[in-house]
Amino acid sequence: MAQLKTNRGLIWHYDIAGSGEPVLFIHGFGASGHWWSAQKESLARAYQVITVDLPGHGESDWMPVGLNEMAVDIRQILNAIGAAYISVAASSFGGLVALELYRMMAGHIMRMSFVGAIPKFARGPNYPAGLDIDKIRKLSGQFNGDYTAVLDIFFRSLFTMKEREGPRSQWVKQLRAGDPVPRREALKAFLDILEKADLRDRLSSVICPLQFITGSGDYICPREIMDWVAGHAYNARFDFIDECGHLPFLTEVEEYNRLLEDFLIS
Repeated sequence: MAQLKTNRGLIWHYDIAGSGEPVLFIHGFGASGHWWSAQKESLARAYQVITVDLPGHGESDWMPVGLNEMAVDIRQILNAIGAAYISVAASSFGGLVALELYRMMAGHIMRMSFVGAIPKFARGPNYPAGLDIDKIRKLSGQFNGDYTAVLDIFFRSLFTMKEREGPRSQWVKQLRAGDPVPRREALKAFLDILEKADLRDRLSSVICPLQFITGSGDYICPREIMDWVAGHAYNARFDFIDECGHLPFLTEVEEYNRLLEDFLIS
């Protein structure tokens, strides 16, 4: 694990494995770069796999930052390691960071793959996303108490019953147990971003190849919203993994990796 102190004084932790075409992995809310370990193990044989810990997550420090600041800092990390042209794989909240990064580095991003990610997470008129604003605010308020228990309940909701009873469930629990608990302030700030961020116009401006991998049982990214995305994303492919929730890269590793690698070489 390496670290870089950005121009704003925030210390980011990141990791590099393998060599070849760089692929940047951006995790989601409450997770860390370590959550991509199964992808790193598989892809590092042919790619330079770069994972980052978003602010207040994993080993990275925290200070109040928005999507723009996170993208600027990631660009600084990429410049420091000499990754001039990259592909991006992003999960959930990380998809918002990826779209902001694309705005800054459009000519340097060759393709982007999203899993459980959409350009706007809060439900609204004519936009059937899976997160109700009142529920986002309620979750944020619950983090004022014993937020680790609340976070456990929230993450459990991201998996289908089949996944919770499946052979990977214990591995997922151990993965989470091995991570530092995200900072309370970071979780609340990220929820605020999830409530307010609307990057639908960014999506329609992306010209590089796109991939959307979605679990068929993902209540945050239901089929209706993916149909909306299909009508507003250019040069995009859509892959669905049956009986999975929001994080299929954790529970259906082989299928997710196969879909991602197929996209990267297309």
